Parts: sequence; C-alpha cells; structure tokens
Amino acid sequence: MDARTNELPLEAEYEYSDVNHSQRSSARPSIGATDILETLRRSWRFPLYGFLIGLALAAVYFVTVPNPYKSSARVLVDRSMSRYLQNNKIVDQPTFDEAEVGSQQYVMSSDSVIVPMIRSLGLTRDSEFVGQPKMGGARISDYLGDIKKAVAGLFGVRVAPVDDPEAALERTAVEAISKRLTVTREDIANVINVAFESEDRAKAAKIANAIAESYVATTMSAKLTSTKVASQWLQDRLVELKKQAADADLALQDFRAANNLKTAAGGQEQRANLETQLANAQIAAAEAKSRLDRIRLRNGEDITTQMGTDALNNNAKAGLTSPGELFSLTNNELIRLRGQYRDVSARAADIESHVGDKHPIAVKIRRQADSLREAIQAEEKRIADSYANEYQVAKARETEIAATVSNLAGGTKAGSELRELESSAEALHKLYDSTLQKYKEINTIETETMPVQSARVITRAVPALSKNSKKGWAVLAGSMMLGLFLGAGAAVGKEWVADVFRTPKAVEQVTGTKCVVLPLVEAKSTPMEELVLDAPYSRFTEALRNVKAQIDTNRGVHGAKVIGIVSSLPKEGKTTVGANLAALMIAASGARTLVIDSDFHVRRLSAALAPDAREGLLEALENPTRLPWLVSRRQRSGLHVLPCVAPARIPNSAELLGSPMMAQLLSVARKSYDYIIIEIAPVMSVVDVKMIERFVDQFVFVVEWGETKRDLVLDALAEADIIRDRLACVILNKADPVAIQKIESYKGIKSGDYYQS
Repeated sequence: MDARTNELPLEAEYEYSDVNHSQRSSARPSIGATDILETLRRSWRFPLYGFLIGLALAAVYFVTVPNPYKSSARVLVDRSMSRYLQNNKIVDQPTFDEAEVGSQQYVMSSDSVIVPMIRSLGLTRDSEFVGQPKMGGARISDYLGDIKKAVAGLFGVRVAPVDDPEAALERTAVEAISKRLTVTREDIANVINVAFESEDRAKAAKIANAIAESYVATTMSAKLTSTKVASQWLQDRLVELKKQAADADLALQDFRAANNLKTAAGGQEQRANLETQLANAQIAAAEAKSRLDRIRLRNGEDITTQMGTDALNNNAKAGLTSPGELFSLTNNELIRLRGQYRDVSARAADIESHVGDKHPIAVKIRRQADSLREAIQAEEKRIADSYANEYQVAKARETEIAATVSNLAGGTKAGSELRELESSAEALHKLYDSTLQKYKEINTIETETMPVQSARVITRAVPALSKNSKKGWAVLAGSMMLGLFLGAGAAVGKEWVADVFRTPKAVEQVTGTKCVVLPLVEAKSTPMEELVLDAPYSRFTEALRNVKAQIDTNRGVHGAKVIGIVSSLPKEGKTTVGANLAALMIAASGARTLVIDSDFHVRRLSAALAPDAREGLLEALENPTRLPWLVSRRQRSGLHVLPCVAPARIPNSAELLGSPMMAQLLSVARKSYDYIIIEIAPVMSVVDVKMIERFVDQFVFVVEWGETKRDLVLDALAEADIIRDRLACVILNKADPVAIQKIESYKGIKSGDYYQS
C-alpha cells in the first residue's frame, strides 16, 4: 500500500467518459473567511513567492532609481487683505473662496507658472531635465532641422519646417519638472506646499522657491492684465453709451417737434400733476363704485323686498338687525329706525307667543313693525341714490382729467410713444453715468493705489540635509504587500478554479445530503479491513460509526439491508471505506456482514481481501445456492467476502449485474446476512451502476477531499436517479487531518481528547 492513500495501488485505471448531461447545477458552494484561511494554509507557497517577488522588485527599484533630495516652500493664499480693502471700499477686487483656493494647486503646476521659471533659471540646458548632450556637446534636436532639409533635398520633396529646437527642449523640461513637482494643501486651507525633487539638494531648493515666486508674480500679473482689459472695455462701452444717449435725445426732440408737444420743464411738471390728479380721481371713483355695489343686489334690486316679511320676523326673533345692516350703512336716522324696528318686532313676537297672531294687539303691533320697515327701506333707497350720485360725479371727474392729460400729450398714441422715448433716453443717461463712475474707480486703482497681493511666500525652501527616503520605503512596503496579496489571490483563485470539495458544508450545499468526513490514514502492513480494528478510537473509526448510524437509521425505517458503495471516479477510496465499514458492523454488533465485489473491470476489493480465490460472483450468479461455499472468510475480522474472479474483463458485466440472476443471489444473501455491502464500479466510468441500482436499498457516495470536482459529483447523481433518491450519506474521504481540526476549531468543537491514533 502507498504511504499516503486509502486505496491499494493497481496498475489498471478507468478512463473517464466525457458525456454531456442535461442536468448541471450552476451554484457553487459559498466561500467564507475560514475557507480562505484554510486555502492560504494549504497553498502558503503562493503568498510567500508573491512576497519574495515584491521584495525583489523593490530591491531592483532601490538599485536602479536614484533617491533624490526634496525641498519644500509654502505659499499663503491671503484672503484677509483683499477682504479688508474691499470692505472698506479701498479696492473692489473679489476675494478667493474655498473652491478657488483649491484650484490654485492646479494653477501652480501649470505651464503659465513653470515655463517662466524655466526661462529665468535657464533649465533648458540642464541635463537633469532635458537629457545628456550628444554629438560632441550638441543635442540631437539641434540637428533635427538639418536632417529634414537633407532628406528634402535628396528626394526632392518639400517638407514642413522643423519645430524650434529651443521650444522642444523647453517642452521636455516642463514635462520633467512636472513629474518631480508636488503641490499639496496643508492642514490650513489657504496654505499650499510646493515640493520639488532633484539629485542636487541646492537645485531642489532653488527650483521650489522659483516656482513659488513665479506663481506670486503670475497671479499679480494676471490681476493687472485683467484690470487693464476691464478698463479698456469700459472705455469702449462709454463711447458706445454716449452715442446711444445722444441718439435717444435727438429722437425725443424730433418727436416733440413733429407732434407739437411741449418741451419745457414746466410742461413736464404740469403733466406730472395731472397724472397725479388722474390717479386720485380713479381711486375716488373706485371707492364710490364699491359703496354703490354694496347697497345694490346683483340684479340691482333692494334686498328688503326679496327677503320678505317672514325673513325679517325671523331675524327680529333671533335678535338680528334689519337687512340694511348687511351693507354696513350707518347714519343717525337709520340707526334710530333699526332700533325701533328691533324693539317692535321683539314685542310682536312675545305677544304672539301668548295670545296668537290674530289678537288685535298683535295685529296692531305688526302693522307698526311694517311701517318701520317701510321707513327703513325708504332711508336705504335714499342713501343708495346718494351713493349713485357720488359715483357719477367721481367718474365724470376721472374722465375730465384723463381727457386733459391726453390732450396735453397730444393723443393716447403720441403720449405713449413720448413716454417710451423719454424713458429710453433717461435709462441710457443713467447707464452712462454708472459706467463712467466705474471707469474712474478702476483708473484710480490702477494709477494711484498699491497693488494688492493675494498670495505670498511664507516659507522659503532650504537645501535638504538628507535624501527623501519616504518614497523608497513606501515603494518597498507597497511592493511586498502587493506581492503578498497577489500571491494570496492566486492561491484563492486556483482553489476557485479547481472547484473541488474541502469541507462537509460544501458537499451538503451541493448534494443536499448529510456528509461525513473521513481523515487520511497512514497505510500499514495490516490487512485493509483491519484499520478500524487496530484503532477503534481513531477519528477514522468514529467517522465510520457515524456512517453506520446513518445506515441503521434508514434501515429501521425502510428495512434496508443491501448497501452500495459508489463514487464518481476510480481511486477515491470506496474499497477501503466498504471493507472497513463491513468490519466495523461485525465488530460493533456481531452482525453477519457480506461484502460483494461487483466490479468486473478492476476487481480491486477481491485482490485485497481474497487474493487466492478461484471462484466467486460469476459462479454465484449461475447458482445462487452455492453462495455459502463461494464466500471467503477473513480470519480476524470475521468478514465474509464474495470476490469477483475472472481471467479478464467481461464485456457484458452490466447485463449480468442487472439480470434476474443478480436479484436471486441478493435474495439468497438477504436470508443469511444482516448487511450486504456491494462495491460498484465508478458511476462516470461505466454503466454498471445503472443496471444494479434497483437492487440496492441504500447508497454511500464516496468523494475524495481536494480532488473530486463539483461538476463530476452533480453529473454522477444526475446519471443515476435511484442513487440520488436512496442516498444515505456522502463520505468526504482522505481529508487532511489538520484541515478537519481547523474546521472543528472554527465551530468551537473540542473533541481531540476523544480520539486516539
């Protein structure tokens, strides 16, 4: 036997038949943190190799890339001075807000700042930024124009002129400096840090200071330029507005002359007074109209007539006033009449309640109330007539003043046009005056007041005392961590692509059946079935007891005796599982147990348990009554084995296993044995299991830990429907003992003291 296997080595192997199957699950088992850690434990070489590769790359970086000096200058974007001058009306310049301060980082690293600095320091001739000179001190770019001219003369082709070599050098220097320049904002929002890296410590400080100073100068120059542009625009605008105002005045004068309208200031004042009187007359007419509408009904009739006597009596009984009160008409006479009417109505109501409305006194008082009501109606009519007269007078006054204003303006249409022309001319004059005032303020700021700086250098860069090592250490740490993570990712990815089973939970998720884990055991010189006898308290034996308990549970319910041991592929350990499960059944309860080797192709179980047998399954199929004489008996375990003895492979093995002779043989065996364990050829290799499955009561499916793929198990179960329906449990065989302990430790199971090797 091999040193690390649960199977006996044989030269014969099955060839897996690649068959398309209709039923295939797309769901993968879920992978948790414990599975990832276990994967990394098994594939620890991947993270280690990734870590070492990252370390090597970092070392190459340290050797090949020089470690430069780094110097920093700080620039303050000062908002306080501009805000003070603006609040005190000294200047009218906007201040930077938070978003604009952030945008200054990009301004500071732009070409508008870097290019002037390059020209002032002459960096286009610095080899650190534009490369080493070629061809005897001159650069290749200096000869680029001559080369193109030579090519044009040789082929007679006219080419475009070469770009200025100095401009090309300047562009190269800008790109090199931009890569070494770092502009960041400090903890204080309006402080910007300018850092530059160079192989020369003095040069790094010099360039950092030059960039900061160039930014300050560029900002001030931009302000002065914008002021000049604004001044010129205002000057042009003044000329335009002056011309427009003159044209508006001329058009107004021409219109007045054409319509014979007054042009003096007195005429304008007279028209303004008339317009005020017209507005007052319109207000008076509206008020008189409102009063008149309140005294009239919607149809122009008096409300007293429509309400009737009964309504008035009801109002009187309820203590309400006469209908005239609905219009809020108040004078002394009307108030007196209303009071009398309320009193008389109340008396009439009281008398009628005692003597009835036919009594002479009640009739007399009611007539008196009617007289008072007629008097109230007459008074209200008189007031309504007076309101109507007032409205007519106010309306006539309004019409008269409106006619006067219209005549003064020369007609409605002419007056409207005149007002439009006057308004347009007045607006143009006001706009011209405001623009002129703004132009004078800008010229005053430009010529008389000091320039307001919005940025200044608060810390100048000094030469660094040591090289910048932070970047190197960051590269080292990043490379090692990246390599470590890539290695770990490769390990997890390899496990995911492999798609094999390593935990019972994964098996149960895919198959929906209870899974029992069998650890990998060291092969010994003892017979195969005696592993459970040599180590009755081992984890291996305890796991098989779990399988037996599951079989016994189903047996108690269904009376199952025949148990089939199957697997997807060969060499997954079903022979060892079947032999030791049978030996455990005998040792545990003394049950009579028979093991049948039905694999006509390899006959592995027969070679291990009955190597000297000359007769077996074939003879038992021909004459089932000879079963007791064809069985081989193991000495120590007491196991009965029906071997499969044949000189060569049998082509009709599947037909034999599914024949009535097999049914008769199992019927005879059921009478003599408590358990009948049949080892069956792999499901995905041959079709034997499809023929014999109907004679089997329960199946135990063996899956090899870390080797059997998920798709193979699903295909095997899809191939044999009866196996899936009669599956007692799945055995995850040859599991790594350390992995089992990790799983139990994660679940909080501490059962190590119960197992002995």
